[in-house]
Amino acid sequence: MSRRGWLLILVLAVLTIGAYAMGVSDLLSIETVKACRGDLLALVEARPLVSGAAFLVVYVVVVAMSLPAASVMTLLGGFLFGTLVGGTLAVIAATVGSTVLFLVARSSLGGALRERAGPLAERVSENLRRNAFEYLLFMRIVPLFPFFAVNIVPALIGVGLRTFAVATLIGIIPGTFVYAHLGRELGTISSLSDLMSMDVLVAFILLGLVALLPVGYRRWKSARSGPALLLTLIALGLAVAGGTGSRTALAADARYEAFVATYDGLLRDHVRPARKNAIAYAGVDYASWRKDPRHAKALSALLASDPAEASSRPQKLAYWINAYNFLTVDLIVREGETRSIKNLGGVLSSPWKRFRWPIGGKERSLDDIEHGIIRKLGDPRIHFAVNCASISCPDLRAEPYAAGILDAQLGDQVARTFANPSKGYSTDGSAVRVSKVMDWYAEDFDTGDVAGWIRANAPVALPKGAKVGFIAYDWALNDR
Repeated sequence: MSRRGWLLILVLAVLTIGAYAMGVSDLLSIETVKACRGDLLALVEARPLVSGAAFLVVYVVVVAMSLPAASVMTLLGGFLFGTLVGGTLAVIAATVGSTVLFLVARSSLGGALRERAGPLAERVSENLRRNAFEYLLFMRIVPLFPFFAVNIVPALIGVGLRTFAVATLIGIIPGTFVYAHLGRELGTISSLSDLMSMDVLVAFILLGLVALLPVGYRRWKSARSGPALLLTLIALGLAVAGGTGSRTALAADARYEAFVATYDGLLRDHVRPARKNAIAYAGVDYASWRKDPRHAKALSALLASDPAEASSRPQKLAYWINAYNFLTVDLIVREGETRSIKNLGGVLSSPWKRFRWPIGGKERSLDDIEHGIIRKLGDPRIHFAVNCASISCPDLRAEPYAAGILDAQLGDQVARTFANPSKGYSTDGSAVRVSKVMDWYAEDFDTGDVAGWIRANAPVALPKGAKVGFIAYDWALNDR
């Protein structure tokens, strides 16, 4: 290896070790970025061009130094600049950073390793080089291969610069734009593992197989092998059939994500602390919400979404709690009610049975959602999250529920309720009173052992032998 090669490796190694030593990777973690997102947004609004250039440079450095933060940077790009601009910046930066690392590896190690490779290794390398574009495209599309490894290995086997750069540019586009789109909901993401569902992973794999079809065809053409042709046709069939379903799944996910993004903005802008009838609660400014054009957009996106795409229990709970709470607000703003949701009931039916919305191919009432779906998922903490538009009801949370942080959100709702003596928990030392909701749904709390459930799950020290009573329920509208 030449002195220049050793020098390049040494410089890159020193920079990478220095970055880890100074905690740069920690600064680019999900938690740190989420904590600073408000300041970063303000910076982008004040100096968009400078911010975009700085983002581009930092992203290039992250990739070139193989720091484990490329996914976080892509999410941040989508959050700060939107899906289109953020995704485009991420694609450019990732391609440039990958190419820098590729060139360093090629000039430093590639020639030396190829000279020392035996005949078998050389034949394998030659096969990979002949089909380098397709193989690289597959590895870039399918998010199962370490990004830094795909930057280095092609350099070691002699892949051309143009082939590497073009395959990288094209191959990272699908995943990058998916992550950039998800980045718009950065505040609800707690872990990168929450972002890649099995359906989306299968969709990427099938898309990657399409990239390998030319390789299969060339092998069949040269060998005239029947089995090779059969495998190629099977791969094509799976890719076409699966790709269609995957596009539908991704479209459904996109509709729900659009709902969550819009609903999040509505909650943050129209929900504030309030007090009425000596009860403290989260008040909703229904008058301003009713005039907000985002409400119609959120409603349309929710009704167009597919609840079947929520496959895990946390995903289902988050989906249906958000749906219930939003549709309750929709009912109030649509009907123009100003005093109590109970006024919207009919002669023979309650407001929770009377009104219906088409979701997932079925007409569903609020009762259908709460009792037919949410309660059956078996987490009694939902009774501290589902909001019925009344001041005694557990507070409407000022953010959507999200599968990745649902456990923490539900735990926080329990804590908030029990910290509110006006409607959640009060005691005079011997007698204890809790929310009436725990009386109505007592069977969900350890099959009726409300006191036992409180001792095990609530952030209060229930006096020994205390009799649990219930606070009178006020059905006044939770408006501001």
